Amino acid sequence: MTSEATALVEFLLGRVEEDERIADHVAAVSPTADIGFCVWATQFAFDPERMIVAIDYQRVRAECAAKRRIVEAFRTAAPATAETLEVVLRELTFAHADHPDYRDEWRI
Repeated sequence: MTSEATALVEFLLGRVEEDERIADHVAAVSPTADIGFCVWATQFAFDPERMIVAIDYQRVRAECAAKRRIVEAFRTAAPATAETLEVVLRELTFAHADHPDYRDEWRI
């Protein structure tokens, strides 16, 4: 894997870890698994910019797991498949283009 691809993977996994941490927090403080009732569970001081996690933390956890599987597939793929998967990783990473560590060269 190139250093560029390594940086892309590390950046994406960093965002996944942030989402997981917030979703875990919401799950821990929520009195129910009913996603319709979990909106109140996120403390605004915890991460006010990422309120979406509180709305459906189970979905966020599932998305994080899927992103980890895509990263693993990329890491173990044959070169031709890795090229396609790198495009997928770049698209997933673009959702975080406003993050200060995002690199413009990752754009498709």
